[in-house]
Amino acid sequence: MARPSLTEEQVNEVRQRLLLETGRLIAREGYAGFSMRRLGAAVEMTAGALYRYFPTRQHVLLAYFAAALTSLSQRLDAIDAAEPDPLRAVHRLALAYADFCLEDRDRFRLLFLENDQGQFQELSSDPILLHPYQLLRTRVQQAIIAGLLRPLPADMATQLVWAAVHGVISLSINVPEIDFGEVRPLADAAATMAIRGLANPSALPSLER
Repeated sequence: MARPSLTEEQVNEVRQRLLLETGRLIAREGYAGFSMRRLGAAVEMTAGALYRYFPTRQHVLLAYFAAALTSLSQRLDAIDAAEPDPLRAVHRLALAYADFCLEDRDRFRLLFLENDQGQFQELSSDPILLHPYQLLRTRVQQAIIAGLLRPLPADMATQLVWAAVHGVISLSINVPEIDFGEVRPLADAAATMAIRGLANPSALPSLER
């Protein structure tokens, strides 16, 4: 007997459940320990049934990575559209990145700390991969042109702001021996200090409003 057809909404719901469990499994077992069989067991589906949603293990991993970056991009796009002041936009975008990372630390670890074996090389040509960075860079460039930030190369200034926030989050996750306290306020302070260090003194009131 043929299996009943699923609606597109039902297929998407199952795919999202599979991707959520994928993140949990990889966080616990690592990339090498992730398999379709283990994913199926975790969601009580046969490995064969999984292929209805993802043809291969690599397709699952790529979908997980792309979905996470799409979620981050959507958040940043909303801030970018709502904030006219470029300096405040840089600060808000940096904090949105921090919030994204802190709300799911396993996801942060997988996306930004353990992607060092070329697992997601196939996404290198997908615009979604660098969209969050390019969005932050655009607002940094606007702030430089407006005279709010010092006339540094836009990539350098962008990377300094991003590194300040990313570094706080990475250390808080990877060095449990040190009590970092509430990480979000620390990330906020790191972003603020990085921007202040890059800003023209006359532009600082814009950041404080």
